Amino acid sequence: MQVSVENAGSLERRLTVQIPESEITDKVHSKLQELTKQVRIKGFRPGRVPMSVVRQRYGKQVRQDIVNETMQASLQQAIQDESLRPASMPRVDGLPEGLEKGDLEFTAIIEVYPELDTIDVSGIEIIRPAAEVSEDDIDEMLQTLREQRKEWKPVERTAQAGDQVVIEYVAETDEGRVPAEGKQRLTVIMGESRFDELESAIAEIPAGEQKEVELEFPEHYREPLLVGKKARVELKVDSVAEGSLPEVDEDFIKSFGVADGSEESLQAEIRGNLERELAQATTSIMKMRLIDELVKATPDMEVPASIVQSEARNLASQALSSPGTEPDEAVVEAFKEIAENRVRGGLLLGEVARQNDIEVDGARVRKAIETMSSTYQEPAEMMQLYYGNPQLLQEVENSILEEQVVDWGLENAKVTTQEMTFQEVIQQSTKTADDSA
Repeated sequence: MQVSVENAGSLERRLTVQIPESEITDKVHSKLQELTKQVRIKGFRPGRVPMSVVRQRYGKQVRQDIVNETMQASLQQAIQDESLRPASMPRVDGLPEGLEKGDLEFTAIIEVYPELDTIDVSGIEIIRPAAEVSEDDIDEMLQTLREQRKEWKPVERTAQAGDQVVIEYVAETDEGRVPAEGKQRLTVIMGESRFDELESAIAEIPAGEQKEVELEFPEHYREPLLVGKKARVELKVDSVAEGSLPEVDEDFIKSFGVADGSEESLQAEIRGNLERELAQATTSIMKMRLIDELVKATPDMEVPASIVQSEARNLASQALSSPGTEPDEAVVEAFKEIAENRVRGGLLLGEVARQNDIEVDGARVRKAIETMSSTYQEPAEMMQLYYGNPQLLQEVENSILEEQVVDWGLENAKVTTQEMTFQEVIQQSTKTADDSA
């Protein structure tokens, strides 16, 4: 086998591979010999079919199979011999020569990962948030749990702050009717919708009655056809309900899986959950800060277009709530910049791991799976699911490896701490996630 490599672009390599005819012929002959012992052809005893008959009947197909197998094997060997790091599957460029006879020659285009100089993090400066879970944080979460279990009772009055109101509406814009048919049904918690005009209109309509109002829909409104538009709205209030918070009693506590029903045990459970959330948020912030610094240190780094395209398609599918489907190219294009940033960050973390021989810690993977599984009713079954599903396991391993890279980066970079509250860390983590999304 002879191989030549050319640069077809900054991250593309063109491999030209030549396989002598004798190698193909030998493999074809060996395969045909096997077939003489296996095939059954009328007029011949099993295992006694002449080579000439087998070659005439199966020769073309066998050569095609051998050529395909040889191309795949030789490509893998060429990639290994040339020390290439493919970022995507190789694609054969044009029609190979020698498919039916003669030397086999083909060209393949391979996109590779960028070659980076040694990444030195010793000069990177990173601020690490330092926070603890306070009693106030626990009390706030307990209040949130009570809010989640709030009981709603219908009332015969107009809506007030905190009430739950079920409405139906039809909006007429310059572009047409929304929805096109029927009515839109919506539940609003007064004071929490972030749509003051709508809440003001609701507060003036008794349950069971309707009114026509003019509304300007905000940019964050859930219905895309109404975002930022003025409309004439036929608004009906179906029902108004007043909420009451449950008492923190034994039944309430046990409903969260706390066996002994004591408030102390519930608070301990809440503290543990908040501490895990705080640790995850801190890691997320540090990961993004480390990536930001690494990106600044490698401003000219190129990323493989095929990986960016794949990531953009995944993001587009997720945004459309249709994972696995093929989104429109226009939608995919809208996610290209986000996808490129994510790919660049992931490649830089991976390069730090590669250059510093950081390998995924199996013990940390197991601990992470145990922690995630412990939140389910059948932890053992969830652990089996993770270990039995290669894709799920790979996702956990990738996440743990990134955590290890972040830990390594913090050990070797210049790190200073910033005192923050639990809520400030969570808010910062959320903002960081939104900025990268």
